[in-house]
Amino acid sequence: MAYEIYLKQDCPRIKVSEVTLRKIATKILTDLGFKKAVLNIVLLDAPEMRKLNRRYLKHAWSTDVLAFSEKKAPGHLKETVPAAVLARKDIDFLGDIALGLPTIRTQAAEYGHTFEEELHYCLCHGILHLMGYEDKNRTAFKKMHRKQAQILTRVKKKSV
Repeated sequence: MAYEIYLKQDCPRIKVSEVTLRKIATKILTDLGFKKAVLNIVLLDAPEMRKLNRRYLKHAWSTDVLAFSEKKAPGHLKETVPAAVLARKDIDFLGDIALGLPTIRTQAAEYGHTFEEELHYCLCHGILHLMGYEDKNRTAFKKMHRKQAQILTRVKKKSV
């Protein structure tokens, strides 16, 4: 299996283990059955997430995760991935995920999770959005969150 996971840290106030985040992303992609994948993860502060959320979803607040398929990704998110990689045709999966670290930290406290658990949950959520999962209505929301829980349970078992 060949995964290329790019990571850009644009939220210096909140530290994230890049090694751990790449490992979790790899385990999620493996669990979903991808053979070759390129994923770009950008860790952002609240003002930048608010800008992206306003621009792409017309929401005037910061959020925890935004996912952009290869065709919809904003240019500044893709600057981390080399152009030669973006041009390849042998990739099963390609996308950009923006993670809003302050919002994730706040949600972790609200839900009684550790910051890392919530971060991994949001990463999995973003990957599922890139696969086409939606959470706009109650039924789709339940289906997507059930899938996330199943994936993260398997990923956690493999980590032990």
